[in-house]
Amino acid sequence: MVVVESESKRPVSEADTATAKKARVSEETASPALDARACFHAGLLDEADTLAPLFASATPFSHCCITPFCDETLLQGVRQEMLERLHFTQKETDIFKYHQSGDLANLDGLPEHEKQQLPSLQKLRDAIYSQEFRDFVSHVTGCGPLSGSRTDMSTNRFKQRDHLLLHDDVIGDRRVSYIIYLPDPAINDGRGWEPRDGGHLELYPRESDESWAPAVNPTRRLPPRWNQIVLFTVLPGQSHHSVEEVAGIDKERLSIQGWFHFPQPGEPGYEVDQMKRLWTSGAESTLSQIEAKRQRESDSIGEDFANYPQPTSDTTSLSDEDRVLLAKYINPDYLSEKIMGQVAEKFADDSHIQLAAFLNAETAAALGASLKQVDRLDAMDGIDIPPHGTGERGRWHAFGPPVIRRYMRLDGPAMANAAEGSAQEGIVSDAESHATELLAALRDDLFASGAYARWLSSITTLALSGCRGMVRRFRSGLDYTLGTPDGAKTTILDTVLCLVDDPDQWADGVVGGYQCYVDGGNEDEASNDGSVYRASEEDGALLTTPAAWNTLSVVMREPGVVKFVKYVSASAPGSRWDVSYEYQVLAGDEGEE
Repeated sequence: MVVVESESKRPVSEADTATAKKARVSEETASPALDARACFHAGLLDEADTLAPLFASATPFSHCCITPFCDETLLQGVRQEMLERLHFTQKETDIFKYHQSGDLANLDGLPEHEKQQLPSLQKLRDAIYSQEFRDFVSHVTGCGPLSGSRTDMSTNRFKQRDHLLLHDDVIGDRRVSYIIYLPDPAINDGRGWEPRDGGHLELYPRESDESWAPAVNPTRRLPPRWNQIVLFTVLPGQSHHSVEEVAGIDKERLSIQGWFHFPQPGEPGYEVDQMKRLWTSGAESTLSQIEAKRQRESDSIGEDFANYPQPTSDTTSLSDEDRVLLAKYINPDYLSEKIMGQVAEKFADDSHIQLAAFLNAETAAALGASLKQVDRLDAMDGIDIPPHGTGERGRWHAFGPPVIRRYMRLDGPAMANAAEGSAQEGIVSDAESHATELLAALRDDLFASGAYARWLSSITTLALSGCRGMVRRFRSGLDYTLGTPDGAKTTILDTVLCLVDDPDQWADGVVGGYQCYVDGGNEDEASNDGSVYRASEEDGALLTTPAAWNTLSVVMREPGVVKFVKYVSASAPGSRWDVSYEYQVLAGDEGEE
């Protein structure tokens, strides 16, 4: 087994949207004896004039798919070496889960006996970065000269449940992205990759002509095909894409991902301000610089706090009127002075607590039956990936932008665009109407009430000055939030009532849907390089709460701590539904407990 070491802790791959890793700068890698043309499909390099207008006119942004791309014998050899001689490591953060090798730019640094085990990979890499192929790519994309000294490529294996959420590839001086697909040619009895297998490359348009943010849903989905290369230029605010979860059992989306870079100093075509001039029409960097203030400092809720007439206090007893309202929804055990006292002691020790069986039996039973029926009608059965647009009907709307989040929001703004192959809006069923009414009542009558705020103060000993929140549905195979700094300057009390069917299948986190808290690190630094994900990778989770049925999670979140709900896999037994509220802790009160 050959282990090709990466040059940085962060992987270089389709998933590498978090750090501005410097690709290896070396001498021209192509051997003088290499016949680059022979490495590609016969006549391919003579087709640039034909492909260029197709590339330019493609939507939602310029791209092209070329099949067949490579010499068949060479690509078969590459696939064999990848599977038999490379070491793959599983990587997982809030934005991705996949398996990856090291940076293939480092092949030159391997001992000679190890390089001899990877002749096809080295030959393909050298052909990709040869002058002939770079000229071809430059002509097709219209991107100008490309560097021959910066090689930047790695191999990826996406297995069942692996995925890569939306990003734009804008890191450093990347100019053109390419993906070479090598799935098993005999997959599905030779029929090739099928839609139900997942793993599509999904391309997103801009939210509008006035915005650089991506739309909620993709408008182009490209299946991985044997001996195909996909090319697109890397442009901030435009080249937004994702890799759909692989859903097929025992199916692997095998690929090589890489980038061509701008010319380096001393290379033909190098200009000092080449990137700045290219991006003057839009933003100048990736996530952190594309509407950064709007996207990063707008928290996961998006509205201002609704302030209470007077802050709550743990010294204020619940009135009879409060108890009547709370008893309408809450398990009576949690309204007893004894249990409330025990909860307060536990919260004082840990600053967080999970309360099982939170809703009373009548409310929970009615809600559970209705939610299960809605998921069944939407075919969220733990098998197939639902089409984009599923569930967007009635009072439920998909909420983004997907560069930081996507989920269904009850009574949210109708901001979702129509997706390629999206589900058509259907008639709202009786079950959905019933579930919607119950969830809206929990939101408006319980979580937004002064009585509930006073109950929270009693069990947390925190004074609360206001609240904001929403009801969400995280659809299996579609939805998530990412760990994004929200700019909060004061302590927040998070309360989330989670509602999932068959909680045992969610408990170990394999199907996602858990809420995770991580140290957001230096917000200024994150804003400069676009990396909002590395906290979950390097520092580890501060707290993880698995998706559960009828469980209230109460967490005191200090400034600088970010949270995310992990992407819900298509293999989950249904949606993660929740009522998510934030309560503003009165300044200076968070240390009194």
